[in-house]
Amino acid sequence: MTLPGPLARQPVGRERLSRATIEQHQRERILVAAIGVFAKRGFQQTTIDHIVAAAKTSVGSFYGLFDGKEDCFHQCFDRVVSAGRGRIEASLPEGEWAERTCARLASILREVEAEPLAARIVLVEAPTAGPESLRRYEETLDSFLPYLREGRGLASEGDELPPSLEEAGVAGTAWLLRERLVGGRTQDMQELLPELSAILVGPYLGEAAARRIARKAP
Repeated sequence: MTLPGPLARQPVGRERLSRATIEQHQRERILVAAIGVFAKRGFQQTTIDHIVAAAKTSVGSFYGLFDGKEDCFHQCFDRVVSAGRGRIEASLPEGEWAERTCARLASILREVEAEPLAARIVLVEAPTAGPESLRRYEETLDSFLPYLREGRGLASEGDELPPSLEEAGVAGTAWLLRERLVGGRTQDMQELLPELSAILVGPYLGEAAARRIARKAP
C-alpha cells in the first residue's frame, strides 16, 4: 500500500524528533567523548580531530555545536561541575554544620574516585586551559567558601581567625586532590577524609573533633 506523501515521510508509530532534540543528543555524545580525550591527552595536546574521532562525528557537526576547542572544553567543565554538584548536594544528610561539611567532603572524594577523568577536567586541566577556564575553576572553588565561613560562628575565637583561612583551606584541598589525580592514585580516596576534615573543620572545632566527626561521615 502506498501512503500519502506527508505520511510516507514519517515512520508509522514514531514521532519525529525535533532538530533541537537531535542536536542535544549529539552535543551530549561529543561532550562525553571530549571529557575522556581532554582528561587523557591534556587540554594543550588535544585537537578537534581527536575529539571528533572519539565521538565518531564530523568536523562540520562539531563546529555546528561548538565555537572551537576552548568552547567545547568550557562546556565539558560546566557539565562535570553541574552533574557532580547535583549528586553531592543530593547525598547530604540532615545535621549540624560540621557533620554536613564532613559529609560533603566524603561525597567529593567519592566523586573523584568514581569519575577520575571528569575530576581531571576540573582539578587538573582547567587551571591551565586559558583565562576563561581558570575563571570557571576559581569560581567553582569560591562556591565552597560560604559553607566554610559558617563555621566561624562555632569557633570560640572566630573573630580572630585569619580572613583568608577558608580560601587557604579550599586551595589546599584542591591541591591534594590534584596530586592524587596526576599521580593516578584515585583508589581509596576516603583515606583522605580525616586529613581534609582537619584542614577544613579543625580550625573551628579543633582537629581532634574534626577527625572524630569525619569517622562518622556517611
